[in-house]
Parts: sequence; structure tokens; C-alpha cells
Amino acid sequence: MSSRERPTGTYRSACFLVGSILFLITLGGQVTTKVAGMAVPDWPGTFGHNMFTFPWASMTACALVFLEHSHRLVAAGVGLITLGVMAWVWSTTHDRWARGLSLAAAILVVVQGVVGGQRVIQVSWVLGLTHACLAQIYLAVAGSLALVLSPFWSHPVRSDDLSKARMRMIWLLTGFVFLQTILGAFMRHDGPGYLSIPDFPKIYGDWLPAFWQTEGLKAINDYRATQLQWPATTTSLIAWQILHRTLGILLAVGIFVGALWSVGPSSTPSWWRRGVLLWAVLAAIQVILGVSVIWTGRIPELATLHVFFGAGLTLTGWLLGLACWRSVQTFRPGEPAAARIPTSPVR
Repeated sequence: MSSRERPTGTYRSACFLVGSILFLITLGGQVTTKVAGMAVPDWPGTFGHNMFTFPWASMTACALVFLEHSHRLVAAGVGLITLGVMAWVWSTTHDRWARGLSLAAAILVVVQGVVGGQRVIQVSWVLGLTHACLAQIYLAVAGSLALVLSPFWSHPVRSDDLSKARMRMIWLLTGFVFLQTILGAFMRHDGPGYLSIPDFPKIYGDWLPAFWQTEGLKAINDYRATQLQWPATTTSLIAWQILHRTLGILLAVGIFVGALWSVGPSSTPSWWRRGVLLWAVLAAIQVILGVSVIWTGRIPELATLHVFFGAGLTLTGWLLGLACWRSVQTFRPGEPAAARIPTSPVR
């Protein structure tokens, strides 16, 4: 990246958009954690009022209503920011990547609003799950837009012989991170409010109780009712939780091993070293938060932080892969790694 080139206003606005989406995802995570998604039963209005003129006194009278209505207002604000960024990009640059990504972000935010509203009207946890997954895609698109508008995109740092291998490695792992996010969203929306497994690393005091059998599931639900005062769980929720925690541990190990492998050669670019170190740290924080959520009986704030860092982990992996792809694409086959093809900067 050239030290003489300053980031553009559109780049800064795209970064602000990414930050606002992360905040919105965190707020939405808290809504789900607190089971407040249906606290306001109508849409697009709020208890018959216009959403933007709903009385403050009524909004603050109930904590769950305040949380859900705040989520709607912030979502509307993020939507306006997205449309503003798209208008700015289209009026200041002819770059097809930037224009396409800004348009995609604008379409996604509209779809997100409609899906979120239909989730309320139809009282559908499947639409809630779709809403959560679309949020991650929306974040990735906005992050991609910020990268395309950055000085790095117009002046990529040199590639080396391992860049393609790094790109494949990180995109493969990021795909599994996204799958892990879907599993987490599934459990949060299908069985909200309570853990399906209250202990770790064991499962109800055993390494693998026969939860798939009628007697085993009955014993588990009897324990939940008498010892925890929790509602009954199901075989499928327990199975999804086992898969989620197993995949999380395997992913963390894969990320740590991949990070160590990728920074070994002396030719590794410094931007990659910094980025993959951040990715590994985020993975470690995710594991710690996931275990803490179980050990503390699902403290809402810890569960919401788990959502936040999960989104950050997905975004970081995706952008590192995209940056790798860019550094590889700017060199012709057979050229020395240091010979970079000039590219026109985004205006």
C-alpha cells in the first residue's frame, strides 16, 4: 500500500457501514438471546403506531419492547447508510466491483428488512434463521466493498508462491466458520432461551449419554425439570449442540494450525501476518466465549458477545481470502512476484 495515498471518503463511509452492520448484528443477537423478537407483534408499525413516531414512554415501559423496537430503528438507520454509500459510490467511481458490491448491499438490506418483518408477521423461526444468515452475507458484502475501495485494492502488496494456497486454505476454513454460524443461529431460533446441553466437555455428566433413546431423553428432561427448572429439550437440539461444539473445536485447531503454516515462509507478506494473527485471536476468543456461555448457564451478554465475535471471525476470514485473491490476480503467470501490474485507483 502506498504511504502517499490517503483513503478516500467512500472508503471511510464503507468502513463506517461495516461497523454499523456489526453493531446491528450484535443488537439483533441480544434480541434473540433475550427472546424479544416477538415483543412487538406487528410490522412495519409498532403497536399500531408509525415505527418512527412510537412514543418514547411506551417504548421504555417494557425492556423487551425497548430492545426489539431499538433493533428496528437501528436497522432502518443502517439501511439509510447503505443507500447513502451506494449513491456516493455510483456518483464518484466507475469501478464495476465497487458499484456492483454497493448495489448488492442495498438489495440485501431491503431483503433483510422484509424477511425480518415477515418473521414477526408469520411467527416463523425459519424466517428468523434466514434473517440471521442473511445478516452474515450482508456483512461480508459490505466488508468486500470497503476492501475494494481501499488503497490496498488499487495498489496490492506483492504476492508470493504460497498466496494461492493461503487463499484456498482460508476460504475453506471460512466456509466452515459460516456453517458453524448457521448451526448457532439454528439452535438460537429453534430452541431459544435455554441451553440444550448445560455442561462441557461432558454431556449431562457423561461423555455420550443415549439421548436418542426414549429412556435417555426422558432422564435428561427429568433432570432439566427438577435440577435446573428448565423446559424440555429434544433429540435434534442436543445433536445440533454436539455438532456445533465439535465443529467449533476442530475449526479452532484448524485455524491455529493454518495460521502457523501460512506465516512460516520468510516471503509471507506482513499484511497477511497481521491479518491471520487477528483471525487466530478471534478464534481463541470465540472458543473461550462458547465454553463460558455453557459454564455460566447462558448469561445473555456472553451469548451476544459470542454472536459478535462470530461475525467478526467470518468477516476477517472472508476478507483475508479476498485480499489474497487480489494479490494473486495482479500478477501475470511467470512474472516475478515483485513485478506488480499497475492498476487504476478507485476515485
